[in-house]
Amino acid sequence: MKNYKPTYFDKIVLRRILASIIDLFVCFIIVTVIWILLSILGFITFGVIEKAIPFIFPVILSTYYSFSVGGKKGLTLGMILFGINFLNKNNQNLGVKELFIYNLLFFLVIPVGILLLVAIILPMISKERKCLQDYIFKTKFILKD
Repeated sequence: MKNYKPTYFDKIVLRRILASIIDLFVCFIIVTVIWILLSILGFITFGVIEKAIPFIFPVILSTYYSFSVGGKKGLTLGMILFGINFLNKNNQNLGVKELFIYNLLFFLVIPVGILLLVAIILPMISKERKCLQDYIFKTKFILKD
């Protein structure tokens, strides 16, 4: 273990994890701001709007990923900061339809994958450190530097 040097794919998975943490932090900030606004509106509307508060995080998370990954570059803020990009099987940026399907697949696979620990174990044991949705959709991540 002393002489282990991280491979290219190890660097990618580490940057993906860090990018995900940044993205979750951004979502947390947005959720906090909206939670405060809904609490104020809930006071004004005698608690009617406060019933929507439990739905804030899933809606913000799915909206953030849909608009950032579904944008022109197809990258989240964390991916841009850590210099990673993802391509389809033809080594091209994903188109709008592909990004939509990838997002949909991501939100279907991740909850099941986390429950079954596949989403955590698979990238650690695979040679290319790909996640389950990357294998299903045949995408790959590359470093921009």
